[in-house]
Amino acid sequence: MSTVDLVLTDTRVWARGPATHWDAPPSVVLGSNGNLVVGESLNPPTQVSSAVQFVPAERIALLPRVPAVSEALTAVFGTALENLGVAVPCERITLVCPTQWGGPRRAVLDAAARRFAHDVAFEDMAARAVATDEGTARSRRTVVLEFGAITTTATAVTRSHLGVHVEACEYEPNLAVADLGIEQRAFDMLTALITRLLDGRPADVVQAVGVSDPAKLDLIGAAAQQTCGPDAELRPISGAELVRGTQQEPEYRPEAAPALPANEWLQPLRERAAAQAPDRPIAKYVLAGVAVVAVVAAVVVGGVVVSGGSDEAPAAAPSSTAPITLSVPPIPSLPPTDSPGPQETVGRIRFKVPDGWRLTPPSGQNGGRVDLSPQDGARYRMTLVQTPVAPDAGYEQIAANLEAQMKQKPSMSDLRRDVVFGGRSGLAYLERPEGSTVQWHVLVEHGIQVSIGCQYVGNTWNGFEPTCENFTSSVHVVP
Repeated sequence: MSTVDLVLTDTRVWARGPATHWDAPPSVVLGSNGNLVVGESLNPPTQVSSAVQFVPAERIALLPRVPAVSEALTAVFGTALENLGVAVPCERITLVCPTQWGGPRRAVLDAAARRFAHDVAFEDMAARAVATDEGTARSRRTVVLEFGAITTTATAVTRSHLGVHVEACEYEPNLAVADLGIEQRAFDMLTALITRLLDGRPADVVQAVGVSDPAKLDLIGAAAQQTCGPDAELRPISGAELVRGTQQEPEYRPEAAPALPANEWLQPLRERAAAQAPDRPIAKYVLAGVAVVAVVAAVVVGGVVVSGGSDEAPAAAPSSTAPITLSVPPIPSLPPTDSPGPQETVGRIRFKVPDGWRLTPPSGQNGGRVDLSPQDGARYRMTLVQTPVAPDAGYEQIAANLEAQMKQKPSMSDLRRDVVFGGRSGLAYLERPEGSTVQWHVLVEHGIQVSIGCQYVGNTWNGFEPTCENFTSSVHVVP
């Protein structure tokens, strides 16, 4: 069965179904037969009213009739689904409504929408605006401005590993976007509204929902910089951007991350060892090679764990005989990290490759994983694993899954929560395959589990950390 998204404002309704989309004014006007006609312009010479604007009321005066608001909303929803070609009843209608609306107004919408769907869900418009805008991913706080026909709502929204959260909301019943630029008082009211909302807290981004007039946007941008600081970014958000195509997320079934060929790390190490110590007995090189193979085998186990486990047999345990000493030659300095590097997109992950690093493209067998390594052969690796998760398999479920794995993997440290790395808050733990260390950071965004592993040998983390942190900060999940 189909699912439908409906974004509602006083002056426009945007709808999207499985196959197409539709938008029009949420207007109702009496037809020649007395029925309600939907979609007429809200500014004609004839009598017409916005069904959304009249939700707080019981009836709409469309003389000679005075139809109930529920009848008007039923006409709007029915027209939307008819234009989407969706059979009634559909599986679910998700209503994205003005953020300041409380339970009574939503109850009116719910009663009308349930005539057309088995289930009705609600989302705050401010939360949807932030969730669908990738430009807010690094914002400490985003101010969302929703302009109604004669009102304005300002909402502070934050992001965390648990998702998008409405922090505070302020409502100004006497400010409309049409007033901006006409009266200085309107501009002063807008700045006062944002200042009251933030109450001294910082904000990096201001979104203007449904505003496209360049002159109006300039004024809103000036208000944003006056209240949030000169670096505040203004981002216009259209109604079309607020509706998203419905898609079924796959069930959360962690898969083992495929291992890379062993020679990617072995060959550069052998070449350096031969160049730096040509007079050593050949037997030591054989032993060193065996030790490195054990390291790579352990790395394979680490890749399995980060994706949530596997039924494959673990790598063979190291020999119980006397330990083998691996002499590690000096590691060259890491490439600079201040250059942004080229941007890459793999699956639903977008990231930047640091200067001096190379990307190993995913093959058909490891399409959910990519690896990056220094071009000079230094013994570092950054691994990026992406795993789709179901909507109900969020932060807590993934944390519980990893903790269950840790009980059976002595090479893994305890799981740490709410660890901030690269400007991102998520899960973190250490993996210690023999001879190396992997720092894992796990994020959950937009239905994707992203695991970022930074692998190194010896006590070289302090020099490697800036590179790994910069790389982590460049990783984005495409909504």
